[in-house]
Amino acid sequence: MTMPAWHVLALATATLVLDHGSRASTAPAPSGPLRAVAPVRGCETLRRVDLSAAAGVGVTVTSAAQVQTSAGTFCAVAGTIAPTIGFEVYLPTARWTQRLVQNGCGGLCGSISVSLTQAGGCAPALNGEFVVAATNMGYENRPGTPLGAFATDPQKRIDFAYRANHLTTLVSKALIAAFYGQAPRYSYFSGCSDGGREALVAAQRYPDDFDGISAGAPVADFQVQNSFYHAWVTAANRRADGTPILLAAKLPVLHAAVIAHCDTLDGLADGLLADPRACTVDPAWAACPPRARDTTNCLTPQEQAVVRKIYDGPRDASGTPFWIGGPQPGSEQRWAGGFIPANSGEQTMSGMLSQAMLRYMIYPQSPAPDDLIRDFAFDAASFRRVTLLHPLNDALNTDLRPFAQAGGRLILWQGWSDASVTPLTSIAYYKALQQQLGPVAAERFVRLYMLPGTGHCGGGDGFSQIDTLTPLIAWVERGQAPGAIIAAKVADRSNGPRGGLPGSSQPGRQTPLPTPDEPPLATRPIYPFPLIPRYSGTGDPTSAANFVPVPSTVREAPIVRWYGDTLLAPNNQRDYQVRDGRLSAGAPVRH
Repeated sequence: MTMPAWHVLALATATLVLDHGSRASTAPAPSGPLRAVAPVRGCETLRRVDLSAAAGVGVTVTSAAQVQTSAGTFCAVAGTIAPTIGFEVYLPTARWTQRLVQNGCGGLCGSISVSLTQAGGCAPALNGEFVVAATNMGYENRPGTPLGAFATDPQKRIDFAYRANHLTTLVSKALIAAFYGQAPRYSYFSGCSDGGREALVAAQRYPDDFDGISAGAPVADFQVQNSFYHAWVTAANRRADGTPILLAAKLPVLHAAVIAHCDTLDGLADGLLADPRACTVDPAWAACPPRARDTTNCLTPQEQAVVRKIYDGPRDASGTPFWIGGPQPGSEQRWAGGFIPANSGEQTMSGMLSQAMLRYMIYPQSPAPDDLIRDFAFDAASFRRVTLLHPLNDALNTDLRPFAQAGGRLILWQGWSDASVTPLTSIAYYKALQQQLGPVAAERFVRLYMLPGTGHCGGGDGFSQIDTLTPLIAWVERGQAPGAIIAAKVADRSNGPRGGLPGSSQPGRQTPLPTPDEPPLATRPIYPFPLIPRYSGTGDPTSAANFVPVPSTVREAPIVRWYGDTLLAPNNQRDYQVRDGRLSAGAPVRH
C-alpha cells in the first residue's frame, strides 16, 4: 500500500522533531563559535570606497560614522544605489562574528529600518555581533504622497519588486570586505509581510545571496492578495448604498461562538485553535433569535451572510475561488479596523489598500484608468488583468532547487489569526514546493511553522513571540535541522488597526538590534507543519514541556479548482526593464 505524501512527511518530520541531533546537511559543522573579526580600516574611510563595481551601477555613500548602541559601537554607512535605492549598513566595530543579516521591509516600504524582528532571544543579535543591512526598496515615502504612487515611475516598480534588496546585498558584502578585510562567512535574510515576500524573492531569484532565510507571513501572491482579497473583504460588507453591514462591536460575539464550538478540537480548552482548518464555522452559532428586538450580542441574517463571504474568500458568481480562501476561524477579533470598521463612517485598511493598489501597482499602466478601479469585478476577465504582472511582483516560483543546491535553508512562518494575509497562502506555497521537489527533498531545506492565535507578523491572543533567527543559524552553520520552535504568549501590544496595512515599516527605528523577548505568560512548542502541539494530559498546560507533536486531523480534498492554482509553478518570474518610459518584460529568470 502506498503511503500518502503528506503522511510520509508527517512521519519524517515527527522523527526529526524527536531527534534534535539529526542533520539537514552533510556540510562540515564549524568546530566552535565563530571568532570575532576586527576592522582593518577606519569607519570614516568607507565614504571613499568605490561600491559601483560590486553593484554594477552607480553607488553614492552619503555618510559613514560611528554610532553607539546598548550593544556597542557600529559604523553606520548610508547611501544611494542608482537611481534612488536608499540603503543603510551597520557594521560592528568590536565584535563582528562574520555574519550579515539583511532586514526585510514591510508594507509598501519607503523607509529604512534595521531593527531586527523575531530575534529577541538570539544571543548574537542581542550582543550586536551581526552586520545589519536594510533598504527603502527604491523610494522615500514622503508625507502627503498617495499610497503606492511611487509606482508611476516604472524603474521604482522594478526596484520594489526585486532589484533593491539584491543590490543592497551586493553593496553590503562589498562594505564588509572593505571594512574587515574578508567576506561574511554566513549571510541571512529576515522579513515579514512584504518582507516575507522579499525573503522568498531572494531565494527564488538570487539563490546565492543568502545562506539562511526567514520568511514570515509572506505576501507571496502580491497581485491577487492586494486586489481580489482586500477588495473582496471590503465588498462583502457593503450594502448597496456603500454603508457597512457588520461593525467591529459584533466581532467578539462571533469569536466567542467559534471558540465555544471548536476550542477542544485540538485536545485542550485554551481559547486557541491549533489548526483552524478543522473548524467549519456556521455563523448561525451566533444568530439572533427570530424576531429579536435587541441584536447587540448576536448576528442578524445580513451579518451572517457577510461572515460567510469573508471566510470563503474571493469567488466568482459560480463559487469558484480566485485564491485559496479567506481568514481562518479564530481570527475574528483581528478583523477590526482591517476590513470591519468600528462605525459606518470609518474607512478600513483593506478598502484603502485595494484602491491604492489597483490605482498604482497592480496593472501595467500606473496610474490605471478609472474604469478598471471603479468597475472592478470578481470575474475571470479581472483575474487575467490582475495577473499580468505576476512575473514581476509575485514570489510563487516553486523551483527552489538552485537555492537548496547552494546550501540555502528556509524557515516559513505565519500566524493562524492573520487577517491581513490568509495563512492558507503559506500552506499552499509549502505544499507546492513539496509537489515540485518531492516531500523528502523539500524537507531537507525548508520548514513551515504555523502559530496559533497569532496575528499578522505578531500580536494576537496566542503564541506570537518567537525567535526564528536562532534555529536558522543552527541549521545553516551546524546542520541541525529545526524541530519545535518554542513560542511564547505575551501581552498583545500591537498598535493601530488589527488588520492594518501589512507589516508597515517604522521609520526612525535605527538600532541594528532586536528588542529583547518579554517574560512569557505561557509557552507552546510550534512543530513543523503539518504537525500540531497536543497537550500530553499531565503537567502545566501553560508550559511547552507538556506538549507532544501529532499530525493534524485535517484532510483536504485531493483536487480543488481555483483560479490561482496555475500561479504556483516553477520558473514563472521574469526580469523587467524600462523601455520608452514603460515597463517591459524581459527573459524568464533562470539559474
